[in-house]
Amino acid sequence: MAEAYDITSAGINPAEDRAYRFRSYVIAMSMRVLCLLSLIWVRGWWMLIPVIGTVVLPYFAVMVANAVAPSHTTSRPDEVTPLSLTEAEKPEPQAAPIIVIDAPADRSQRGERIHDD
Repeated sequence: MAEAYDITSAGINPAEDRAYRFRSYVIAMSMRVLCLLSLIWVRGWWMLIPVIGTVVLPYFAVMVANAVAPSHTTSRPDEVTPLSLTEAEKPEPQAAPIIVIDAPADRSQRGERIHDD
């Protein structure tokens, strides 16, 4: 099997991370709804389990939904040192642009067409 190389320090795709956190939140809140609905049938001291689930699960669901996944790498890639230009490679300064005026301003503002005769 070929060895995998990390060429970037980018973490997990943000869209995939959000989708994972959303799924875990929905699962935890669905379990909370099940705990709440189970209070209809459960009696006695067993009722404490769904009550605790109903009260505690929202806290954990929000904590999991807000937890961003860490970067997949612990090391950063080597920094690149910028290259410097030598005197021979430096570009020549550009000349000022030339502005060409083809018609008087009063003719073009009146909306007349200008024909070259």
